[in-house]
Amino acid sequence: MSDPVLLLVSADDTNGMPPSLNRLAVAGFALAVVVAVVGLFALPTLRSMGLSFRAAFAIIGVAELAAAFVTALAVYHLYD
Repeated sequence: MSDPVLLLVSADDTNGMPPSLNRLAVAGFALAVVVAVVGLFALPTLRSMGLSFRAAFAIIGVAELAAAFVTALAVYHLYD
């Protein structure tokens, strides 16, 4: 009977290098993180521009939802 650890080690690439990262996915992930962080502090700015609380919260909510969706897609496509 084969050892499970030996099977995991033997399933590795022949050259031992990790798979390359998809640069578009990394850029999308970084952009989504920036949008999410900016969204944390955007409510006072939008309120000072004259928007009501509900409108500002809705704009930020949509931006945060889009950032979460882009993050999920970027992580899914991170490796080629």
